[in-house]
Amino acid sequence: MAAAVSEAGGLGLITAGTYKDGAALKAEIAATRQLTQKPFGVNITLGTRRPMDEFFAACVEEKIKIIITSGRNPEKFVPMLKDNGIIFVHVVTAVRHGLKAQELGADAVVVVGCEGGGHPGMDDVSLTSLIPKAVDTLKIPVIAAGSITDGRGLASALCLGAHGVQMGTRFLVTKESPAHENVKSAIIQANENDTIMIERSFRNARRVLKTPLSQWVLAKEIEGASFEELKEVIGGEAYIQVMAQGLLDKGVLTMGQGSGNIHDIPTVQEVIDRIVSQANVVLAANNCL
Repeated sequence: MAAAVSEAGGLGLITAGTYKDGAALKAEIAATRQLTQKPFGVNITLGTRRPMDEFFAACVEEKIKIIITSGRNPEKFVPMLKDNGIIFVHVVTAVRHGLKAQELGADAVVVVGCEGGGHPGMDDVSLTSLIPKAVDTLKIPVIAAGSITDGRGLASALCLGAHGVQMGTRFLVTKESPAHENVKSAIIQANENDTIMIERSFRNARRVLKTPLSQWVLAKEIEGASFEELKEVIGGEAYIQVMAQGLLDKGVLTMGQGSGNIHDIPTVQEVIDRIVSQANVVLAANNCL
């Protein structure tokens, strides 16, 4: 998947948290290099469930040149990144977090609006509000993320001042995506109203597909359930069952509100070509080029 995105002209990313240890990540990096000679990066999410030191070390050993960090404060790892000439990008959900990333030495930030899938923060601020504020406040490049699925989304982000966009849900629904066909079908069938936010009670708000199971999780949170009580359906093992086996009744499916604009399963190359072409048309029509 990462190789396909890079081959098509984007920057493909490998998600370190998918792998059990640094050795497994190194094997995936090697496999990706067999598929593309173009640049790709690694995303490393920092949390409390397991230390990520070995994944950073693996990236350094494999001479990865672009690392995108997300989740908790990456300060501990910044010297390692800088000493090895690695481009360091941090994902933020608020301008104040972007300022902190800039202070730490980030080369750019990905700013995520509340529309996005995954963990778009606790503030519920839309991308159209976040991007202009971030661009006006920060001195480093800003990359927009959150329900961008087509060229209109790219064009609007660029007009708001962003230097580029990051996409998740749209790439999930492609021929090269390893997601189960049930997952792809669920996203295509969903509209803009078919997501809900869970895990707010854990200060880790997460946008997912609205299903009987995710609605049950939300109800249990309101009742005061702990993470341990819900781990069986919102934890990593359950997510693997959803993504790899298509068992949507066993876990929750992370996705953004942009699912309402996804209607097919093209190749990654088709997605990128389509987005760039449409963005150029929109920008030209509005005298933005």
